[in-house]
Amino acid sequence: MTSLDAVRPPRPARLDPPDEEFLARLRGPVTGAPLEPAGPGLLRDGDTLWPCLDGIPYLRLAREELRDEAVAAIRRGDTDHALAVLIADRKDASVPPVDPAALRTAVAAVESGAATAAMVMDHLSYGGLGTYFLHRWCLPTLLSGQALLEAHAPPGGTLFEVGCGAGHFLRTWEAGSGRAIGSDLVFSHLWLARHFTAPRAWLVCFDAAGPFPLADGTADVCLTHDSFHYFPDKPHAFRELRRIARHERVLLGHTHNAEAPNYAPGAPLTVPEYAALLRPRLAYDDAALTRAALTGAAAEAAAPDALRAASALAFVHGPAAAPSPPGWLTAPRAGRPLRVNPLLTPGGPVWPTAQFAREFVEGWPYLGALAHPGPGAAAAAEAGGSGTDPLIDRLARQRVLLDLPDRWL
Repeated sequence: MTSLDAVRPPRPARLDPPDEEFLARLRGPVTGAPLEPAGPGLLRDGDTLWPCLDGIPYLRLAREELRDEAVAAIRRGDTDHALAVLIADRKDASVPPVDPAALRTAVAAVESGAATAAMVMDHLSYGGLGTYFLHRWCLPTLLSGQALLEAHAPPGGTLFEVGCGAGHFLRTWEAGSGRAIGSDLVFSHLWLARHFTAPRAWLVCFDAAGPFPLADGTADVCLTHDSFHYFPDKPHAFRELRRIARHERVLLGHTHNAEAPNYAPGAPLTVPEYAALLRPRLAYDDAALTRAALTGAAAEAAAPDALRAASALAFVHGPAAAPSPPGWLTAPRAGRPLRVNPLLTPGGPVWPTAQFAREFVEGWPYLGALAHPGPGAAAAAEAGGSGTDPLIDRLARQRVLLDLPDRWL
């Protein structure tokens, strides 16, 4: 398995439509019919026009005024305003609005190539979410998802992730496997993915509470990770994921348990309720998958009834994938330049906030034990020593060294 970077075109320009292969798989959220180009930066679903900037269709329902404002701006040639309208769209009214001047600064910096992802998230007032996105590469919830995919997804297939955030799993998948499709409720999350983490992924903005705008059998495996517990209509979302996945192969990772405490719990179900809805082939304590990613050993599945004390769970639905090489997603790619975890200083780790430490560090010895590798190992990692130097590989497994996107910090 190799990266597809060499054979895929670069990310689309602002007004380019999705490529023909992706467009053929998209469906209008109103009629369910195939979407069609309707001029630069626009797609048509029957009589409804939808904005599509940076190759990201905006198909979010219950946003008629915002959609119409963006469409009108595109039609009069003011794509700067249209993009600003979409980037400013928040999850809901509970999230404070972004400062317009800071937004314009961020867009200009991104398009000039001067921005970092950290700077963009700061300008867009991501707050704690930005801290989470920035450091997610080493956090337990990302590691558990990588281990889940490594054990149960078909290498080389197409992955669809709903609730993909800034595209962390899309980047991992495209680097080690095949085509990735990502969706999110928030356009700016996908815009970050386009410019920093997964520039060649197929991306689409929509709300999981409504129709999923993708054709039947679009993906070889569907993933929702650290998001299913937030969906208001879980039976609907699960039906849509099964419809989109060939052979109904669906993976639900880091799913909060209503019977256990969780930060930002959402609206989780109890373990018996999950089992009744999902009828999973396998179930895991999500923490066991994190440990699998850290050690390289396979996680052990458990009966749902044995997991009722777990704070988060993972479920596997659909047929088993063919056996795959260990480490194909959780281990560093050979020759890939690695950088020192940005949480590390020569004196040890420094956590961004007290809440970050409580939510992600407590209970995970590998984070508390992080230590700076020193200039020699850092230089060898930056030079591409992964895959040939056992020390570099061990430090990467421990998340002392990370494969970070360009212009991330």
